[in-house]
Amino acid sequence: MAIQIRKDDENNELRIIVSGNFDFSLHPEFRKSYQDIDNSYNIVVDLHSTDYMDSAALGMLLLLDEEFKNHRIKIVNCNDFIKQVFQVAHFEKKFDID
Repeated sequence: MAIQIRKDDENNELRIIVSGNFDFSLHPEFRKSYQDIDNSYNIVVDLHSTDYMDSAALGMLLLLDEEFKNHRIKIVNCNDFIKQVFQVAHFEKKFDID
């Protein structure tokens, strides 16, 4: 499974874990991971098992940001390639990247 979710009601956090390649093939599964979550949750996208991402993944993250516009989304555990993609796209302006 390329997308896993961990919902922590006590801490009001939804963690979306992406494994393998983060590309357009994951769009339906990625969208479904947060579709029924209310806007009170803090969202963390965990990329510790992500090998690669493309521009479609950037678009999916922007859609996630639109859905949760009242919260700053945190993206964690990025490899060097993914950090570079985020730097080029200036994603640090929209997301907390760790």
